[in-house]
Amino acid sequence: MITNKLSKFFAIEIKNLDLRKITSKETINIISDLLLEFSVVVIRNQNITDDEHIKFSENFGTLELTKVGTDGSGSKLIILRNFDENGNIVPSTDRQRLNNLANQAWHSDSSFKKIPSKMSILSAKMIPSLGGNTEFLSMRASYNALPQELKLKIDDKICWHDYSHGRSKIDPNLVTPEEKEALPPVKQKLVLHDNRYGKSLYLGAHCRNVDGMSNNDSNALLAEINSYIDPKKFVYSHVWEPFDLIMWDNRAVLHRATPIKGKIQKRLMVRTTVAGQTSTINEY
Repeated sequence: MITNKLSKFFAIEIKNLDLRKITSKETINIISDLLLEFSVVVIRNQNITDDEHIKFSENFGTLELTKVGTDGSGSKLIILRNFDENGNIVPSTDRQRLNNLANQAWHSDSSFKKIPSKMSILSAKMIPSLGGNTEFLSMRASYNALPQELKLKIDDKICWHDYSHGRSKIDPNLVTPEEKEALPPVKQKLVLHDNRYGKSLYLGAHCRNVDGMSNNDSNALLAEINSYIDPKKFVYSHVWEPFDLIMWDNRAVLHRATPIKGKIQKRLMVRTTVAGQTSTINEY
């Protein structure tokens, strides 16, 4: 197994590995250790079926079932695409495209669940010729950049995460009543003491406010934190190649999609999400 570091603070690439031919737990443990240390793991040239994707993902834990209102609902797969069942690009006003637009905000998958996800595993099936990168922001490097006084101030803070919060900024009617009922707001720790590689911030588009603070004070605190986050220094922008597979630690990085450039071309990605085991409130 050959590895290549992709940025200064995090993200690593694995070469010469075929996920369909992994036979030992040792290889899975190596990948797990790399993810723990580098937060994002890129594995090239994985032309795998959906069943192979699921089988590989289940080596790392139980998979979440896709939430209501999302393509793939009730299954172990999330389908991310910009075209309909007939292969036609959907219009910009379509709910599918609006959800894709919402995914261009920094977020952590499933932070809006009481027990948020452990990791996501995304497979590129169809990619545009220009644009459509996925960017990752290291929340461990971001935490380390905070002044000590601010670290002490936020160490025990709790935030409310709400699926409707970020989506409503795109369209107030984007989240359906069914989704709101299934996904009520939940509490998450603002600072996660995740592993031997240090603490990380837990923020993103689903983070609505700091518990116990007025809206003004909450907004001011979150703005202060964000002022220390360097969007260039702490970001790895992944330029997709056909059949890339990327794994990321949802409790150590935020991610976002970036727009397709030029004429809109088809984009198809398939994702599994490995469930966490406990809430951040109890775990840390």
